[in-house]
Amino acid sequence: MKTKTWMLVISIICLITFFIVIIYGLTGAPHGDGAQDRGHPAIPTYIISISGIILIVALIPLFYYIIYSGLEKNYEKNMEILSKTIGNNQNITNEATSKSDFTKIILKFLTYNEKKVINKIIENKGSILQSEISRMESMGKVKTHRIIKELERKGIVIVEKYGNTNRINISEKLKKILIN
Repeated sequence: MKTKTWMLVISIICLITFFIVIIYGLTGAPHGDGAQDRGHPAIPTYIISISGIILIVALIPLFYYIIYSGLEKNYEKNMEILSKTIGNNQNITNEATSKSDFTKIILKFLTYNEKKVINKIIENKGSILQSEISRMESMGKVKTHRIIKELERKGIVIVEKYGNTNRINISEKLKKILIN
């Protein structure tokens, strides 16, 4: 099962447990100390504590599931638009102005740091060493690794082993569009 499905299952189980604990506290919890007679609440304190913890455990994965689903839909929609744009580039990419327009469109789908990396790769004619990217201003090895992994996941770059580092190449489809 996917992570988001597990999150939903955990949330449902915890919410059911929460309601069972509350119902038990209202109906079946023993009150041997006469708490109701002295004006104290009908639900014992430990039941309230347990139900609060269960509720928190239920809500965190539920919110994660809801937010993740929304982000996933937006990502799929953006990638579909980008794929259509790349797929329909045969007639348009012959003009120099269209290439710059395509570059702007593609870069709009990327984060600030991803744009920065792609621009550096474009400056180097479509290929660069990962170590060179990590030496850029405000970039470190870990940050560079994460950005490259995300760009690779999106199908924008291809990573090849090159000694102790990696060579980062723009994918062939994008190379036709981005590199003049």
